[in-house]
Amino acid sequence: MVARKALIIGCPDKDIPGVLVDMENYRRFFQSSSGGAWYSNEIEVLKSPSTASLQSAVRRLQNADYSIVVFAGHGGYSNAKQTTLLQLSPGVSIEEHELKDGAPRHTVIIDACRVHLDKPVMEEYRAKAMAFDSADNPARSRMLFDNHIRACAPGLAVMHSCSIGEGAQETTDSGGLYSSILIRVGENRRAGTGQVLTISEAHADATALVRRETRDRQIPRGMFPRTLPRFPFAVDA
Repeated sequence: MVARKALIIGCPDKDIPGVLVDMENYRRFFQSSSGGAWYSNEIEVLKSPSTASLQSAVRRLQNADYSIVVFAGHGGYSNAKQTTLLQLSPGVSIEEHELKDGAPRHTVIIDACRVHLDKPVMEEYRAKAMAFDSADNPARSRMLFDNHIRACAPGLAVMHSCSIGEGAQETTDSGGLYSSILIRVGENRRAGTGQVLTISEAHADATALVRRETRDRQIPRGMFPRTLPRFPFAVDA
C-alpha cells in the first residue's frame, strides 16, 4: 500500500472568502473516486496556520511515499528574493520553497496572486461555477492511483495558478479560478477506463481554460520532473 499525505492550506480574509470554497473543494475532490479516493486521515487541512504549525505539518509529509500540498490565499512575487511569498495571516508570510519539502514524490499546487509586491494589486474577479459528482468505485480508484504512484520516480512538481506579475482570480461562489477549473478537469475524467490523468496533463488542460476565460490575463505555470510517468491527479475508476 502506498502511504499518502495531503496538506490543504487555506488563508481566507474578507477580500478572498472564496478560499474557504477552495479548501472544501480540494478535500472533496481528493476523497472522491476521481481524485484517487484518499482517506480522511490522509488529509490535513490548515486554516490560516502559524508558521510553526505549518512547518510541523510539512515535516509530517516526509513520512509518506507520495504527498501533495495545496495553498490558497494571498500571494505576491518578491523581486528582491526572487520567489513567491504566501501570506498566512496579516504580516505573516512564507516563501513558496517552504512548501516544497515532503515525500520523495511530491506535488505543490499554489493558487495565489504573483503580482510584483512593489506594484498595486489588481482586483480579483470572476470564476466559473462547478459541481461535484463523485464516481462510484473508491477501492478501484485507490488501486489505480497507488499503482501509478509506484511507477513514478521521486521528484518534485509545482503548479502555480498564474505567472509572475499576474493576479489570480476568484469568486465567493466557486473559489479560485484555476483551482475550480483544475478540479473540474479531474472530475470530468469518469469514463471508467482505468486511465490516469497526470498532474502535468491536468495542469495543461486547466491552463488552456484559464487563459481562454481570462483572455490571457492569467497564465498558469508548471514545473514537472523530466522523468515519466508523471504523478497522478485523477483516475477513471
